[in-house]
Amino acid sequence: MAKGQGKHGGEGKHGGEAKHGGEGRHGSSAKQLDTEAKQVHGGEQKRHGGSQAHGGIRATAVRVAALLQLSRRVPVMRSMDDLALVAGHVATAKRELMFTTVTMDRQLFQLVFLRQWLGNLRSAAPHTFVIGADERTCLISRNASIPCFVDGLAPPLSGKQNSFGSQVLLKWWYARSLLQLDYQILFSDPDIAWLSDPFGPWRRDYDLQGLSDIRSVNLTVQKHHEITCMRPWMETMYEHSRRSIYPCQSTGLWYMVNRPSSQALLDGLYGYLRGRPNEWEQKAFQLMVMRYLIGLGDDLPPLRYRLLPTSGYINIEYYGERERRGLPIDSTIAVHCGYLKNTADKLEYLERHGFLKRGLAHHRRLYSSVVALGEVDHGELKGDPRMYGHTDHTIQFTLPRKNHTAFTIAFRR
Repeated sequence: MAKGQGKHGGEGKHGGEAKHGGEGRHGSSAKQLDTEAKQVHGGEQKRHGGSQAHGGIRATAVRVAALLQLSRRVPVMRSMDDLALVAGHVATAKRELMFTTVTMDRQLFQLVFLRQWLGNLRSAAPHTFVIGADERTCLISRNASIPCFVDGLAPPLSGKQNSFGSQVLLKWWYARSLLQLDYQILFSDPDIAWLSDPFGPWRRDYDLQGLSDIRSVNLTVQKHHEITCMRPWMETMYEHSRRSIYPCQSTGLWYMVNRPSSQALLDGLYGYLRGRPNEWEQKAFQLMVMRYLIGLGDDLPPLRYRLLPTSGYINIEYYGERERRGLPIDSTIAVHCGYLKNTADKLEYLERHGFLKRGLAHHRRLYSSVVALGEVDHGELKGDPRMYGHTDHTIQFTLPRKNHTAFTIAFRR
């Protein structure tokens, strides 16, 4: 197995994807799966008002299989009609959905993060979808029973983006577009372990809520209610060399309700980034979000915004610190591998707390249930087949940590 962290590659144009189509020969037909998924979705709406269903893994698999069938029919989103079709299949009864944007790395470590992400989401998984930056990303994801739709719609933006990859700019364009289609949106990076229903605790009285990046176990403020990241290099960058006010929010996890102030923020932020594609989008967000907290007479109400409580949403280092100090962790909803840029560090923390095993094991069960429905064969497998969760074989690899030591991890499925 290759060592080290893969770079964010961008392989392939948006042509040729149609060759992975074909709907009739893999067990249940697309029409049958779609009908059954609607029946499950309808029952879910009646019982839970649009939150995740608790009808077992079969019900989840039926809806995931239907989304995979949809990805055969619409492998690349080329129009707003395509996006509306996908969003309509994914959203809850309250028009809520979760999405993420991804570029697959060469060694497929991103696939491991996606599998734990989808597995940890449990029965909320059918209300999420992946937007792939290229065809290869979605081909790999679909072969692991992860619904993925290739971006063929957003205007191209290029930029270093702090070496994270251009897919981090895609999320703002799709966020704007999904609000225009009147959806309530939840963005989640795939290196987040969801430990509870992401939709149930959503406070709809806020326009925007996001994960705190303050390096603390709580939402710590300084003298005179000054908010800082408590990390000097970030403070210098976010302040733009002056005493600017900024929230220190991660852009890897946030909830947004479709309201005029939300739309205005996304219009402003995306417009700012289009003119500055090399400026890290999380840095730009800190500057732009503060501008929309001020209402403009009767024309635009102020953005109602907060950092999410750390009792429910936290970066993984500080989840461990809360546990060490004896602070409550039972109500934790989501844990993000924030501040950990290195693949080895992220996997080590996810394994240490049991989140990696929890997510991969459930993904394996979900994958098996989807295959039992006949939803298989999304084209040629890329890379090591053990990374997909198709077999019971153990996979092991050694990766360099940020501190130049090595981390060896082994897991099944």
